[in-house]
Amino acid sequence: MRNSFFLNRKDYKFRPFTDGGLSGNKQFAIPKQGDGVAYVIKGGSRECACNEFIGLRLAKLMGVNVPWAYLVSPKEGDYAVAIEYLISQPKPCLEQVKDSEQLLHAYVHGVIAHCLFEDRDKTDFLFSDGTLFTFDFAEGFRSSDFTIMVMEHQEQLSHLFSKDLVAQLATSSLDYYPSTLAAYELLVIDQQVCDKAFFDAALDDMCSRFLSIPNEEVESMLEALGAQYPAALIDHFKLYIDKIREFCQK
Repeated sequence: MRNSFFLNRKDYKFRPFTDGGLSGNKQFAIPKQGDGVAYVIKGGSRECACNEFIGLRLAKLMGVNVPWAYLVSPKEGDYAVAIEYLISQPKPCLEQVKDSEQLLHAYVHGVIAHCLFEDRDKTDFLFSDGTLFTFDFAEGFRSSDFTIMVMEHQEQLSHLFSKDLVAQLATSSLDYYPSTLAAYELLVIDQQVCDKAFFDAALDDMCSRFLSIPNEEVESMLEALGAQYPAALIDHFKLYIDKIREFCQK
């Protein structure tokens, strides 16, 4: 499992990453041997690392153009995610996206992925090797550093505050509302990159793809996350993924 989901720090040398994009504290991880893949190491918060890992992994399983993502073992409490480094090229304008079936597909499906994961930040895209990639799911899934901290120290906090209060803070109450209407208004009405039929077909396609993700893939991904994070957070993501499935089945 570790080879599939974790990046080994010992195999890389690190330097500051200053190329822009990807909010948060960042480093550039370069393989010590050979010409292997380089990674942007994004850390600074447990929320950022787990959300990026889950978001990029789920999007990849749905066939969305995203970079690969791996967990990085904590170093002195610094939780981080390793995101495949892609050489950025100038992004095409919306007219170019509209005129290219490949770019339009990647753009619309990328926006919908951010909606399904309730990402609260703006949707980012990167153009590399003729392909449009989306990334940055750090503010999705309704998990936060505060909630994770409560989950992690629930027993100790129960000695200072009422158990009911601590349990309430540590339990994810999830009312799932993906902003698909906002995505429709952006793509069809504001930007006019596609029509309603195209958007509806893309949303149906993305939902079908999500429902087709094998349970064992989800379980393996969450098992890897559980090696670093409290069990209550894994339960949160299980609930969240179930909520997405319920939406996609409608």
